[in-house]
Amino acid sequence: MDSTQLALAFSEVDAPLVHLQKTVPIDTTFPEEEANRLAIIESFNKHLFRPNTYLHKWWARRSGTTFRHILKQLVPDPSKRDYYIAGGLEGVTILDPMIGGGTTLHEAIRLGANVIGYDIDPIPILQARASLSSISVSEKEQVYRSFERELTKRIAKYFKTSCPTCRSSADLQFTLYGLRKRCDADEVLVVDSMVLREEPDGTQRTLNEFYPSCQINLTGKTWKIITREEARGKGINGKNSDLISVPFDERYVPLAIAGYCPVHQNFYKPLDSQDIKLLQSTRRRSSKNIKLPSHDFEIPNGPKSDDLKNRNIHYFFELFFPRQLIYIVESQSILATIPEKHTLWLSLLISTSLEFNAALCGYKGVDKRRPGAIRHVFSHHAYSFPYTALENNPLFHRNTSGTLGNLFETRIASAGQWAKAPIERYYNNHHWVKTAIQNEIDQGQEASSLSDFSGQKKMFLVGQQDSTQMPLPVRSVDFVVTDPPYFNSVQYSDLSHFFRCWLKTFIPTQANWHYVAQSSAVAESIENEEKFGLVLGQIWQECNRVLKRPHGRLIFTYHHWNPNAWAQLTKALKKARFLLTSAFVVHSENPISVHIMNLRALKHDTILVLKPRGPQKKAHWPRPGPIEGFDSYSFCTACGNMMGWILEQNLSDQELTKTWAEFLKG
Repeated sequence: MDSTQLALAFSEVDAPLVHLQKTVPIDTTFPEEEANRLAIIESFNKHLFRPNTYLHKWWARRSGTTFRHILKQLVPDPSKRDYYIAGGLEGVTILDPMIGGGTTLHEAIRLGANVIGYDIDPIPILQARASLSSISVSEKEQVYRSFERELTKRIAKYFKTSCPTCRSSADLQFTLYGLRKRCDADEVLVVDSMVLREEPDGTQRTLNEFYPSCQINLTGKTWKIITREEARGKGINGKNSDLISVPFDERYVPLAIAGYCPVHQNFYKPLDSQDIKLLQSTRRRSSKNIKLPSHDFEIPNGPKSDDLKNRNIHYFFELFFPRQLIYIVESQSILATIPEKHTLWLSLLISTSLEFNAALCGYKGVDKRRPGAIRHVFSHHAYSFPYTALENNPLFHRNTSGTLGNLFETRIASAGQWAKAPIERYYNNHHWVKTAIQNEIDQGQEASSLSDFSGQKKMFLVGQQDSTQMPLPVRSVDFVVTDPPYFNSVQYSDLSHFFRCWLKTFIPTQANWHYVAQSSAVAESIENEEKFGLVLGQIWQECNRVLKRPHGRLIFTYHHWNPNAWAQLTKALKKARFLLTSAFVVHSENPISVHIMNLRALKHDTILVLKPRGPQKKAHWPRPGPIEGFDSYSFCTACGNMMGWILEQNLSDQELTKTWAEFLKG
């Protein structure tokens, strides 16, 4: 029996009989109003709605509530299509060829489906494998506490200070630094704000308490301290004032410490002589003992990576203060002693903690609502370079953001408990109410091959894979549900080099770390926009090949302003021989996210439902009229309708591109 016959036999045995029908519910219906209401509140705190998908940093995760709604419209039994009823996809195989944050896999496995997930980037695959695997929270807790105790023995001494009131030893919470800038023939230190903290009563703690003349003398050199607004007024900004010949971490000068005393509790203080000696000895120790192989940490060329290289930063380890490097290297050393069963999730936990423990971290603790809060490295979806840099203590024992203990509690312990009893929200009497979905679990059993799916449910098969050539037989998948790349400008693969270089040292054999990141379906520049359509077209062709007939559907979410993004996407679907059966629109973005706030940004996704092209029948989609005015919902609705119409026409690529350009010219 050849692979085609095997796949057809497999399909006939395991597919629910209802899926031999030609239509599925989502071809005609989708609960837009219900999905939109949930997606709006989820967009503000996605990590609270789906904590088990947030083990490691990834970007642009789509709404889990939206994808649950999508998958519920694929359930063959009408009595199980209700959003708040468990299961419904037992015996169904769902494929996501570009898993990213893993939303599809988690939502589908909760409903009982067997899932297949591929991504060219190793981080999504590692995260999916770690978060879907069934290891008890208590077992992870035991391993983590052992790891934490050993790490504390090794590095706690580097994060000590003294209480300014009683002079006794105290835990350092974080250190704040000012950025050195060239000012004429001298230097100044620039900070984002002189405010250290605003108390609930409106009073403020400021740097002026420690430096009333706004000057600091450190190791024989004196700097004037100014704010970024003052720097702009004096013309002290831009590359001309940057000290790019100085190692990156040395471009910052320590100004203040936040700590905690068991007796006097939280405090701020200037660095005293012992604090300075500790920093100096730590730098010497780091310089002498930490030797990282340059070739493993070299910053590649890339639209986001170039922001680092343009500042004369060429290796990722340059982005960390000496104490932070000691933390990473000692963690790696302890990882080597951890049972293999636990190295993946623990490595991912340490890796994601680096976003809160690097010299690129800023300080947003001036807000009385968030005292002591860290502005993490990718808070703006790009590398940002703060004037006030924050060096965190990863072992600080209080409940503050960015510490390893806090991340374990939220990303591992709480997430694991949620996975055993997932919580959803429903609206009742003008209030949102939480409810547990009985008999659902957001975990499964890993399969070694597709044959393991036979007669099973909640199996997952994930692999680091170029999805233009998927290792699946024809007609082996019921539905493809995914979220493709954005098209251009949002260069998440490039940004994730920040994590990959460290994960490679932690778990060198658990992924292909030498893959070609540029093979993904992303247009890195205006000059190669066609790459998006070409690569995506090959992926869609593979999806067509593996989809079962007649019920198989390709479903994904998308939005973009650029008419060429829609043109390239449409060309890819046309090449892969898909037709649009339906399109819906649902809320997708938090309007106060820093990367879209106060911008004319799209806040909705178009949900596109497509089927493999068969014999041509009567046209389904009328040609939409011009878009009048603007609102995000109407724009996404119009784009879905236009895609449906174009895919039914016999347009050349040139005509297709022109049609989209004219349609979205406003």
